[in-house]
Amino acid sequence: MSSPASNWRLELDGAACDAHGICMLRCPSLINLDEWGFATVSGASITDDGILQRARLAVAACPEHALRLVADLAPPVRRGAAGSGTD
Repeated sequence: MSSPASNWRLELDGAACDAHGICMLRCPSLINLDEWGFATVSGASITDDGILQRARLAVAACPEHALRLVADLAPPVRRGAAGSGTD
């Protein structure tokens, strides 16, 4: 797994989604459809270049412009680092 230059996150405007389902076909690892066909996204940070590329395709394919990629500015969580005093 490679790391993109910066982390990104996929966001969905649920009110704009019209249940076309094209996005899920472009990026099934990040996008699911609910029982009515509307998209849902996890909001997790994208840490793989291949998934980031598929997320970009999903954003571009959405006819309602309900998806967008945003910079994930949250610092990575470090746990158990030597000398940090945390476990």
